Formats: sequence, C-alpha cells, structure tokens
Amino acid sequence: MATNKNLKKSDEKKKKSTVKVVKANKKEKKETIKEVNNEIFKKNGKLKRSLYLSFNTRVLLNLFFVIIIIGCLILSLFVSFSITKTKKINYSNNSTIDYKVYLNDNEFYKEEYLNKGMAYVASLIDKININFNYKFNSDIRSDIEFKSKVIAKLVISSQNNSKVFYENEYDISKEETSEIKNENIHSINKEVIIDYDYYNDLANKFKSQYAVNADSYLEVYLLVSEKNKDNNSYKINSAQKASLVIPLSQQEINIGLEEKNINEDKQVVFPPEVVITDVRFIILDVILFVLAVLFLAKFLKKITLISSKKSRYDKYVNKLLRGYDRLIVNVKTSPNFENYNVIKVESFDELLDVRDNVKEPIKYYVIIEHQKCEFFITNNNDLYLYVVKAIDIEKNK
Repeated sequence: MATNKNLKKSDEKKKKSTVKVVKANKKEKKETIKEVNNEIFKKNGKLKRSLYLSFNTRVLLNLFFVIIIIGCLILSLFVSFSITKTKKINYSNNSTIDYKVYLNDNEFYKEEYLNKGMAYVASLIDKININFNYKFNSDIRSDIEFKSKVIAKLVISSQNNSKVFYENEYDISKEETSEIKNENIHSINKEVIIDYDYYNDLANKFKSQYAVNADSYLEVYLLVSEKNKDNNSYKINSAQKASLVIPLSQQEINIGLEEKNINEDKQVVFPPEVVITDVRFIILDVILFVLAVLFLAKFLKKITLISSKKSRYDKYVNKLLRGYDRLIVNVKTSPNFENYNVIKVESFDELLDVRDNVKEPIKYYVIIEHQKCEFFITNNNDLYLYVVKAIDIEKNK
C-alpha cells in the first residue's frame, strides 16, 4: 500500500514538472515572438512614420530640378561658346602708268623723248617706254601670292561696225611671282619698251594686203592676279589689269595714248561665327543635357499620370475596396503608432491571412487622396500595416 502511494505521488510530481516545462516553453516562445516583432518594428522605423513626399510634391521637385539643370546648361553654353562680331576687311588695288615717247631723228624736236600727256606725230615715234606701277593695300597683315606679266594685244577692226578683223597677243615680259607674308602693303613695278614701228608695220601690212578700211591699235597691259595663301585670314582670288592703248596709224597727224588704271576698293565681310572657348565645359554641357532629358521625361510622365482620368493607384485601391468590402472598415483617423508594435506586411494577401487568424476587421485610412493610403489590423498591442503608394505602383508598372 505504501508503495502504491509513493508511485502516485511520484506520478503527480512528474505531471506538475511537465506542466511547468510546457508553461515555461510557452512563455519563452511568446517572449521570442515578441523579440522578433520588436526587431521588425525597429527595422520599420519604430513608432514614427518615414518621411513621405506626396505625388504633387514630387512633380514640383521634378520641375524644379528640370529648371535648375536647364539654367545651368544655358550658363555652361555661354561659357563654352562665344559668338564673334561681324568682321570687315578692306583692301584696295591701285595702279599708275607712266610712259615716255622716244622720237626718231628729226629737225624739229631737240628732245630725245616726249613726256606723258602730250600730242605725238605718229611718223616720228620710234619706241615707247612704259612704266607700270601697281599697289596692293590691306587693313590687316596678310599672306598673299601675286603673279604679274605684261602683254601687248594687237587689234585690227572695221571702221564701219567695229568688228574685229585680226587680234593677237604678245608676251612682253615673263610671268613673275611675288608674295607678302604677314604684311599689308605690296608693290609691283614693270618697265617695258614697245617697238612702235614693228606693230605699226604689222597693222599697215594687214590693211594694204587685204584692202580693208580698218582701225588698229595696240593695247599694252599689266595683268596682276592675287591669291591668298592657305594660312591667310581671308580669301581672295582675283585678277586686274592696267592698260595703255596706243593707236597705230600713219594717216593721223597726231595721236593720243589712252590709259586705263586699276582703282578698286574691296571689302571682305565675315559673318558672326560660333567659336568653342572651353572644351571642358562642352563635356559638362553633354552631361547636363542628358540629365535635363531624363528629368524632363520623368516630369512629363508624372504630368501624364495627373492628367489621366483614373490612375493605376486608384484602380488598385478601388479593386481592394470592392472585392473585400465586407472585411474593410473605413476610418477617419490614423492609429498612434507609439502605442503599438508595428509589423509591416508586403502585400494585401498577407494582411488577409492575418485577418483570418486574429478575426479582426481590416481598417482603411486615406493619408493623401489618390496617392497614399494604409490598410491595418490591430490585435492587442500588435498593429499589422500594409501601405499603398501611387509612386510604388507606377514603378512596378
């Protein structure tokens, strides 16, 4: 009998010990769950909500960044490039002709030659000494190449209609090349002697052989061509001539020599040009341009969302409200997170699982219309929270 009593007492002690262990395990499990929840709560920002920027605020900030970046881009462009002013370069070509008419031996003139600008008896002319003087003048120092030569052109034409019977050119001097480097003035002097009798005989021979009434003359001219060097600051490519016309006729008692000089004033106009002043800012311009395009694209995308009739956010929230109307309660005030152990969930489905377990209604609170809201369940000290943001839904589009 004593043994049975001892066995019963021993069994009761074991049961009590087992109950204590179970209670201790349950208590330890609760403390562990509480610690885990506290860790989640700490990670989710403790009792305070994280800073949230409304959709309209994001749009304004985006616009602000676009304006700032474009402003910086404009300033950088001003530093990167400069526009030159309209530039004008003036240059001139001028010539003078001096000549002396040498005479054959005669009993009237004691002088060996007659000077420029007099009347001359054709039969007394022996030769004509011509001196061409050409001058180039520019506003700025230049690099230009000049080529010059003297040519005589014999022309025999009809006295009736001035049509040319015969024309031929003779090189009086070889072509010569000269140049200026970093200078703005250049002169060319050419002195030639014309055998008047030679060309006069040619003209008379033609008229007598072909029995034509003709006028004849000899045009002696200096031909000057100008061409800029590759490194010259402006382009020039032209040719001018200064000429002296000598009538050929033994029938005239006196003749006059006609001269045609070069007298030209020209101008080269350079329109405004865009010049790169700093290459480093060009790189900055490219970076700022890319940023401006990116921020502008985001801004336009947000504007499109605002202008649309119903956003993806509204469609999603309305779908939840319609689909789970019997489980959701609309509230006008937000819970005080300091009084709860906040546990954030990642989806509405997880919140439904919590609701099925704790049998508490899901509460719906609008933080910002069409932009942010909260769905939450309170169970004792725990608050299960699901936050919906318009910006997050658009990102997951």
